[in-house]
Amino acid sequence: MADDSRAETAAGMDDPDSRFEAEVQRVCDIYRRLFPGREIRIAFYEGDDPSHGHPSVFDEDFSFKQEHYRQTYRGMVILPSPEPHGRTVTVAVSIPRVPTPGELADSVVTWSPRLRFRPLLAVSPVIHEQVHHALEARRKHKVASVHRFTPLPRPDTLPRLTGRLTEANMPVPDRPAVLIGFYWLEMGGAEKLAFDTVNWALAAGLRVFVVAAVPAVQRLAGKLPRHPDVIFLRLDRYLAHRHWPKYLEHLVKQEGIRLIHIHHCMPLYASLVHLRMTAPWVEVIDTTHTIGHTNGGFPRVSGVHTNLIDMHHVISLDLKDFYHDRFHVTDKVKLGRIMEVDADPLDLPDVSFTARGETLTAAFIGRMVYQKRPIVLVKILQRLAAWAARNGVNFRATVVGDGPFKPTVAKLVHRYGLSDVVTLAPGHVDVPALLREADILLLPSNNEGLALVCYEAIEQGCIPISTDVGAQREIVPESLLVPWNPLGTIRGTMAVVDRLWRDAAFLEESQKALHARYRALAADTTAKALLTEVYQKVAEGDAITTEVDDAK
Repeated sequence: MADDSRAETAAGMDDPDSRFEAEVQRVCDIYRRLFPGREIRIAFYEGDDPSHGHPSVFDEDFSFKQEHYRQTYRGMVILPSPEPHGRTVTVAVSIPRVPTPGELADSVVTWSPRLRFRPLLAVSPVIHEQVHHALEARRKHKVASVHRFTPLPRPDTLPRLTGRLTEANMPVPDRPAVLIGFYWLEMGGAEKLAFDTVNWALAAGLRVFVVAAVPAVQRLAGKLPRHPDVIFLRLDRYLAHRHWPKYLEHLVKQEGIRLIHIHHCMPLYASLVHLRMTAPWVEVIDTTHTIGHTNGGFPRVSGVHTNLIDMHHVISLDLKDFYHDRFHVTDKVKLGRIMEVDADPLDLPDVSFTARGETLTAAFIGRMVYQKRPIVLVKILQRLAAWAARNGVNFRATVVGDGPFKPTVAKLVHRYGLSDVVTLAPGHVDVPALLREADILLLPSNNEGLALVCYEAIEQGCIPISTDVGAQREIVPESLLVPWNPLGTIRGTMAVVDRLWRDAAFLEESQKALHARYRALAADTTAKALLTEVYQKVAEGDAITTEVDDAK
């Protein structure tokens, strides 16, 4: 049954004892699986953290001290060893408290600049962003010399005893299972796809186990299907990453897991060597989205582990090139676009932007995090408001999203006198309806993989104007791309908007180019088609390393 953080909150307020007991059972299940032949002593505490249990594991010959018998101590559970002389292991763990309504609304800490940069932000937010960009650009230049870009080695030939190990330990379940690793169950483009894969795997007939790498409130846990074959294992709360490999070995063998699918889940990558040696029959795929400027991001981590992975699913041609150029991997990199082509791609609507029009409506949709550069966004909105006033245009904008930068954005909107023309909306709005009303979608991002909102914008007749980062040029034509550096982003966006407004021919050319790019991407294999085929192979007992249809 899927966890639901909101339901858990209500239960915690109505019956805290029942909630505590349910969490105790989760913890016992995790450590019984991790230490199947040992006596396990688990000391439980009332936690003050809504996300994490801060577990500690002590081997035998451990004695409790005064600091363990503190005010928040709630008792001990002893799980006896199934063996006559099983050794003892001791665990100390806190049960996270119920999250507050504010934490459920947005679980991230409010952003504030580093102390030495605060005066600069107060004087000039744009220069603050430009300095930040310069530092990041310098780190990007050095990334190859600082981080590993070579695959981990592998045996020259198939280990001779692999067949014997497989015969002795390979489970034969009635229905095989897949383990899907999330980064976390919070808002994000990568997470949206991860949720989709849970549904696709379930529809293919697989049992689904879900884990998350990062301790968090996991506000979107309730989006997991409420189905007995979907189980959210709370390793993020109760198990340190160093214990994941051994736990996963037991999980794989006991539950008949035949496939692991990694979505930005670092402890799963870190467990692959152990699993390759202890459960070599398990196949592994991963999905990557965005190449990080300063460390290569998860695509670099994926490439480093490529000899332990059977298939890399990528969402863009830019990522295919990355695997080829950096890691010399080609055949097992499969393109699957994150788009649902429900409507006829030949029947796209005309853009709503009107040359010399009397109104201009702008939209921004995204998490309020540095990657999306919300400070740069507000400066663009200020410039657009001034431009509109000079040209007799009625300007309005809606900024959608939650996150650590939202209070800063609200302050800047007030500081620049934009409160009458800019609406700050929460993340849960009707995005298609908003885009239907908007003329332009602003994407001043520091980095992107391939922003899904661009697909949605084109489908609703809205023009995306984006920085030239990641794979954005695969969906946004060059004429609508603007430079990466903040000053260039601001000036470039203003130049594009002004030209769209003044030049009807340019506006028409931009629409044709947007539609052409959308239709080209719509002709590619979708992520749903690619991954559903993989899941069906696993459900039928076939290896995924046999030929899987690929786009270009």
